[in-house]
Amino acid sequence: MFFSNTVNGFGTLVMLFCALLITPPIKCKLKIKPFLVTILSSVVALFSVGVFATPAVKEKAKEARKIEQAQRAQKEREIKQEIAQPVATTPPPAESTAPSVPPVVVVSPPTIETKEPPVTIQKYDVSCKVVGISDGDTINCLTDDKTQIKIRFDQIDAPEKAQDFGTASKQALSDMIFNKTVEIDAKQTDKYGRTVAEVYYNDKNINQEMVAIGMAWAYREYLKDNYYIDLENNARLQQLGIWSQPNPIYPSDFRRAKRGEQNTPIQTQQIAQSQEKRDLASSGGQCGSKRYCKQMTTCSEAKHYLNVCGVSRLDKDGDGVPCESLCK
Repeated sequence: MFFSNTVNGFGTLVMLFCALLITPPIKCKLKIKPFLVTILSSVVALFSVGVFATPAVKEKAKEARKIEQAQRAQKEREIKQEIAQPVATTPPPAESTAPSVPPVVVVSPPTIETKEPPVTIQKYDVSCKVVGISDGDTINCLTDDKTQIKIRFDQIDAPEKAQDFGTASKQALSDMIFNKTVEIDAKQTDKYGRTVAEVYYNDKNINQEMVAIGMAWAYREYLKDNYYIDLENNARLQQLGIWSQPNPIYPSDFRRAKRGEQNTPIQTQQIAQSQEKRDLASSGGQCGSKRYCKQMTTCSEAKHYLNVCGVSRLDKDGDGVPCESLCK
C-alpha cells in the first residue's frame, strides 16, 4: 500500500513537471522542440489517467486482469494435462537380424468326390424262362446258362390232372407265365429234388394269383402265410374256379384215395367245417330269418342255415346237402 501511494505521488510530480514544460511561456523560453512537446504531452496524458482514475474504474480493471489471469492459468493446466496423459502407441516392431523367410503356404490336395455305386438288393434268387407247365402248381424253367429247374409252387396245391378243374388249372397257369421270364424266390428243395419257391412275373406273386382265381387251394400241410387262406375264402364266396362246383375235393384227399389209403375225404370235410366256422364268425354267429333256398346266396350260407340254424327244409332229400341248385 505504501509502495502504491509512493508511486502515485511520484507520478503526480512527473505529470505536473511535464505539464509545466509544455506551457507556451516555458516552451518558448526553453525553446523546446516540437517532438519533445509531443512526448511530454503523452506522458501527461498517461499519468493523468493513472492518477485521476476513479476507484471503481481501477477495481474493474483489477477484476478484468484477475479473470484474464485465471483463464490463462486454466489453459496452462489443460495443456499440462494433455502433455502428461500417456498416448497408447504400438511400439514399432523390433528389427530382426535374421534373414526374412517367406511364409509357408500349405496347399491341400483337391478333394475328389467319390460316389459309391447304389446298393442293389437282390430281390429274387434267380430268373428263368418258363419252358414247361406240368400242372397248376409245377413248372420247368430254363436259366440264362441253360440250366433247367423244376419248380414246385410254395404253399398252394392245384387239382390233379384227373380231378375236376385239373386241366383248367394247368391252362390258367400257362396263360399267365408260359414262355415268359419269371423271378424265383426259392424256399427249399423237396424230397423229389424240386425247388419249392414263390414265382413272380412283373412283381406279381403267381402263387397267390392261382389261389385268388380259384385254380388252387391253400396247401394246409405246408402253409406259412395265412393270407393264402383269405384268398381261398374270397374265391369260394365268389364261386370262382374249383369253388363253382358243389363239393370240390382237396387234392391231398384225392391222392390218398387214389393210392387206396382212405375212402373218405377227411381233410376236405375238416376244411369245410373250418370254412363254416369262419363264415359263422364273419356273420356274427347269427341265424337270420331266411328259410328257403331261393333266399340263399352261396352254398356255405345254405350249409350254415342247415347245420347251425337247423333249417331242415333246405335238405329236402335228406342227403345232408342243402339247396342242390347251389351245392351241386
